[in-house]
Amino acid sequence: MVYTPVMVEERIRIIEERVKAGNLPEAAKGELLEILAAMRGELQGVKKEHLKRAEETAGSAGHGESLDDALGGLSGTVTELEAMHPRLADLANRLAVALANMGI
Repeated sequence: MVYTPVMVEERIRIIEERVKAGNLPEAAKGELLEILAAMRGELQGVKKEHLKRAEETAGSAGHGESLDDALGGLSGTVTELEAMHPRLADLANRLAVALANMGI
């Protein structure tokens, strides 16, 4: 599945709601909400053509393609996204690490 900016925005909104309603220390809530706000800001810079390119890459996988080939294509897409939007990739990584450190 390829995520559009609208889908990502909706996902951020849902996470924000759950963080606010969750039983987390205020410092943890603040950290997560800060990362999510920064991600929302970075999404404004994601160009539609980049998402279209990712969608084309994802859609080019053939049914007869091996798992290694499919994973290689996915890895290439992620690498390209990281190269085009390093701050967004960094924020996504920070969010994942913060959640993992909280045991979530």
